[in-house]
Amino acid sequence: MAKATFTVGVFGLACWNDNGTLRIKVNVRTDQERQRELAKLPADSQVLIIDMPGGGVDLEDFPDIKAANLLEVLRREFAEETGGCHFHTLTDDFSGPVMVVTNNQDGTKPAGDLAFWRPIRMYGKPRPTNEALDHPWVSEKELDEETTYRCVGGLGKAGRTGRMLKAAFGFYQAHRDQSQYFSIPE
Repeated sequence: MAKATFTVGVFGLACWNDNGTLRIKVNVRTDQERQRELAKLPADSQVLIIDMPGGGVDLEDFPDIKAANLLEVLRREFAEETGGCHFHTLTDDFSGPVMVVTNNQDGTKPAGDLAFWRPIRMYGKPRPTNEALDHPWVSEKELDEETTYRCVGGLGKAGRTGRMLKAAFGFYQAHRDQSQYFSIPE
């Protein structure tokens, strides 16, 4: 029996209260053509495939296991994907994992992944990077409609990214009257 392995990802989700409309900062992926193909969208689709600032955790991130720190991994990944932005954390810890199991029988590939997100207050103006073409503030309505923006992966808003974004909108909705929870648009 093959051992199940999982990839691990950490993501920081910033929100802006745009006169009552909550908007979360996302990344427009650089590999749009490939992602449209995976999502089974027409090649000429104008929908932009998005994900969230953050990224995968590697063993190299923890040279000293006693000093392992997912927050430091998130800081590095967030800065890489946003072109140098930084953030302040709004909670003491990450969310519980959002898990995707692929039931992959190929022992050379992960059997799934675990992703953790954290609400943050973002500072700085994001710039395009080799991982993100743009960084729009997206509303929950835009995500639900999937006509302008669509979450990465074949499942769209029902997939891991969509589920994390939905949870983040719930978090920020619960704190909508507390201005310290919201980023200021660049």
